[in-house]
Amino acid sequence: MTEPHIEHELPGGLDHSKLLALLGYNLAQASVPTLRIFDSHIGKSLGVTQVEFSILVLVHSNPGATGKQLCQALATAPARMSLLLDRLGARGLIARVQSDVDKRMQHLRLSKSGEALVHKALAIASTMETDLLHTLSKGERTVLMELLFKIATSGRSRSA
Repeated sequence: MTEPHIEHELPGGLDHSKLLALLGYNLAQASVPTLRIFDSHIGKSLGVTQVEFSILVLVHSNPGATGKQLCQALATAPARMSLLLDRLGARGLIARVQSDVDKRMQHLRLSKSGEALVHKALAIASTMETDLLHTLSKGERTVLMELLFKIATSGRSRSA
């Protein structure tokens, strides 16, 4: 399979041909406009990072989830997760509720302002990548998401 001739679209007008065969490089290049779009649509306007957004949406979808579950879901170290949850808690977006069964365990719930932020963010997220993905057909978008999910889950099962 020959690589497409797209050097004019890549940074610096340099020969990227050897890098274009590498998954990591392509993911990193694709993340540049993706991060920019997230930041301009959600990050700056709602004051959340991508990982904070992910935590809020996961807790919204899984009320009562634990920090440990979030660490596993987002492949994040417990110390970092604790800092993130503290920051979200300080902003009044998330609450920790002590377990009735095991007092050492805390379950997470969104506050009313956290729920409102998630609903607003999800509404924005539903269309924010439209311009980025406009060159892909609906089928190609579906395949892209399926393939990325397959790679992500394959990598996690081997490293676990």
